Amino acid sequence: KKISKLVHTKATSFIMLGEGILGLDAAVSSLVEKEDRILILSNGVFGKGFSDFVKNSGGEPVLFEGNPRRGIDVEELKTFLEKDSDFKAATLVHCETPSGITNNIEEICPLLHEYGILSIVDSVSGMGGENVYFDEYKIDVLLGGSQKSISAPTGLTLVTISERAKKTIADRKTPVPSYYLNFENYYAYTDQFDFPYTMSENLTYALDKALDLLLEKDFIALHKKAGDVIRDTVKESGLELFPLDSFSNTVTTVYTPSCISKDDLIKALYEKDILISGGIGEELKNTFRISHMGNSIQDEYFEILFKALDEIFIEGGEHYNLPENYRKAKEKYKLF
Repeated sequence: KKISKLVHTKATSFIMLGEGILGLDAAVSSLVEKEDRILILSNGVFGKGFSDFVKNSGGEPVLFEGNPRRGIDVEELKTFLEKDSDFKAATLVHCETPSGITNNIEEICPLLHEYGILSIVDSVSGMGGENVYFDEYKIDVLLGGSQKSISAPTGLTLVTISERAKKTIADRKTPVPSYYLNFENYYAYTDQFDFPYTMSENLTYALDKALDLLLEKDFIALHKKAGDVIRDTVKESGLELFPLDSFSNTVTTVYTPSCISKDDLIKALYEKDILISGGIGEELKNTFRISHMGNSIQDEYFEILFKALDEIFIEGGEHYNLPENYRKAKEKYKLF
């Protein structure tokens, strides 16, 4: 019920024991049958990755590829669907974590619904930090993770599913080729008095507490403000953002300056007890990422990070004045 409340719906929500990729795999396994055409909306690594799940289920993935530095273009998608809309479902990522881009599910999912196409949305790094109105956006399957903006321990997948998606699973011509990945074994247990596995008590209690904290205040506004502050800091310092639009509330991706390689930057920060991630894939090989999701939105954390980055860049002969620009940005947006 708390998961459903978080995404503004009375639709069925349930928990799967396993981190977020489990939900992506399970959604495709439950809905896709042999030779089903599935539209893969991709502008990043995780969006494109849905193709593998579809192939494993015997489906035919059809790729709609957008600009990796921008959100998926809704007008281009409309034009595409006017020519070809014969798809059982479409997959998309709400927030592409490697690139720091949030796709406009508010417009994309209703558009898919108009064409009778089921929507499968990976919101693992979006849920809790980005607006999600499940019913209003006409989403069919929404997938979240416990460890990102929700800030519970890693290990749980959160699933919300529409009645339309349930009917599609019930009407399959062939059985779901898995027990553990079969959504029906999760949401139907209330009628059957059965449950497919033993739940982790500690993870469940931690998630319950994290959701209570999340629902107490406007965490979406907090995440947006944090994102604005981090991006302002980066831009005012003269560093270049990877995304050109559709900026994520939860993570910012930045081009590594010429004075140091991405790998050396990550290593230098690690030696200062600071852990960051680099980009994934060829397009993002010279980028690093700053998290501002969940419990990582802490003034002290950002102060330490920007001070360390400045020191490392100065050693390489470049000065960006990140700490001062951070202080100006947080005052501008009244973050703390």
